Amino acid sequence: MDKKKPVSELRRGVMVFLALAVLTAVEYAIGTNEAPPIFLWVIAILKGALVLVYFMHITRLSGSEGGHE
Repeated sequence: MDKKKPVSELRRGVMVFLALAVLTAVEYAIGTNEAPPIFLWVIAILKGALVLVYFMHITRLSGSEGGHE
């Protein structure tokens, strides 16, 4: 069993968590000031993409590994 894989997966999860936290803080700062709503939309799309790719594993749908047949 490869010990590096769980560590790299944990590191990736922490990085995604930190990215979501930073984006949320930026979103709050923009939302409390009078900024154009397009900035909030861009941040929401970025956060949604992170959740889709990392937590929902959307990239595995097109791959040949596993899946329902």
